[in-house]
Amino acid sequence: MNPAPVHPHRFTREDRLRQKAAIQRTLKQGRKKVFPELVIYALRNELPHPRLGLAVSRKVGNAVVRNRIKRRLREAFRQQPTRTQGRDVLVVARAGARQLSMRAMGAYFQQTLERA
Repeated sequence: MNPAPVHPHRFTREDRLRQKAAIQRTLKQGRKKVFPELVIYALRNELPHPRLGLAVSRKVGNAVVRNRIKRRLREAFRQQPTRTQGRDVLVVARAGARQLSMRAMGAYFQQTLERA
């Protein structure tokens, strides 16, 4: 039996910022950009691809709302033209992220990533 084909735009384990040390390094050494709905940290890494970490607390909403925000953030990040560069990006969502449009999410990523 053949394994299911991998979608080319899927976020694999390698695309996710998962290690505690990498997350802490991004928080301490990364460039921080604060927006009313999000806080984005970005730090260059040695990898040929970027990694994305998301933090969406229960203050933002219930599980359905939090998962929707995470899906939208992943998609906005995936659509960034600067995604080919190796960076660790950590996004902390605030309560206002519920009303944030995809266009605004993309603009926030673009503002942060072009300077990191």
